[in-house]
Amino acid sequence: MVLKAARPLALVAAALLLVLLGLAARPGPRNGSSSPLDLRGAAAQARVPLPQVTALSVRGNGFIRVAALALAVPAGTAPGAQNALAARAVEAAYRAFPDLAEVDVTLWRAGQRAAPASAPLLTLSVPAAARAHVARALGQGTYTRVWRAGAAPVALAPTRPAAPTSVFWRGSGPMRTVALTFDDAPHPLYTPLLLDLLRRAGVRATFFVIGRGAEHYPYFVQDLVRAGHLVGNHSYAHRPLRALPPAEVRRELARTSALLGALTSQPVTVFRPPGGGLSPAVRQAAAAQGLSTVMWSQNPGDYLGRTPGQLQRAFVQQLRPGQIVLLHDNVDATLQALPAMIRAAQAQGYAFETVDAMRPDAATLAGTARP
Repeated sequence: MVLKAARPLALVAAALLLVLLGLAARPGPRNGSSSPLDLRGAAAQARVPLPQVTALSVRGNGFIRVAALALAVPAGTAPGAQNALAARAVEAAYRAFPDLAEVDVTLWRAGQRAAPASAPLLTLSVPAAARAHVARALGQGTYTRVWRAGAAPVALAPTRPAAPTSVFWRGSGPMRTVALTFDDAPHPLYTPLLLDLLRRAGVRATFFVIGRGAEHYPYFVQDLVRAGHLVGNHSYAHRPLRALPPAEVRRELARTSALLGALTSQPVTVFRPPGGGLSPAVRQAAAAQGLSTVMWSQNPGDYLGRTPGQLQRAFVQQLRPGQIVLLHDNVDATLQALPAMIRAAQAQGYAFETVDAMRPDAATLAGTARP
């Protein structure tokens, strides 16, 4: 009896062991376990062997990985030499990391501080599909995912007022909809990864774009619109608008709306002040330019150094119909938490919309209050 009883138990144990071994051997999402990589100076050059390389960053979103390279060149380096160096850097990065989906390159003047307030010499985005022909296309002047300092400026589109205009913090109506909004776009490392995640989830979002970033990385702004996302005005230089004279506030908004309109061939209708800083002058400047000021009703706090798990829990606990969620497009934890956040909302029957689809109508705007 003991032997007969032990035999089925042994078979169950053996089957369980096979299952566990299979789970251990089964690969997870492509590149899902890759850790963030940030290297500077000689450490970056050891991976991408070019003496001009000053920084290398690699990020993954669980499905694809993207690399961003910074290089320094002497002032006065000719455009042809810049092209050749950028193309060599792209090829070296793909050789160092064969599974990359995209390589983004930014060239700076030697001695120049690579910072958001600085203007680079050249920016370049090369998806894996373009790797084989980017050098030739750059030489021929036919490559489109490139920006160069001193190139002919984008012809600014005239701004067109749109009605209604006011300030709102959440969407109207009882529908189970929610809007994901990402401030501070575009970013040459994170924006492609966010776009990939949103595409896989079938979700449209709103990106509040800094004008200076759009100027230096115009192809990412165009990627956002082609993917069906809404692009909003986040000022030109991301300065605290409440501290600026009213005329300067108007210039910040007008310059950004005109730039985004020219890049996307669409009027810009929504605006979010940097840091959420509102004042009468800021409100008036936005309204005068036909911009609805969009704030937020949920803030998971991704800029506070929270973990992906903390962001997901905060999102789920605060989830309500019509909520506008504040996120940022340059935060590792947001990138890691986003798929679980989307799944959790969809499991509760929520759909995702851009903020223009959730904007209260003219009759509702006057009563829209901060939550």
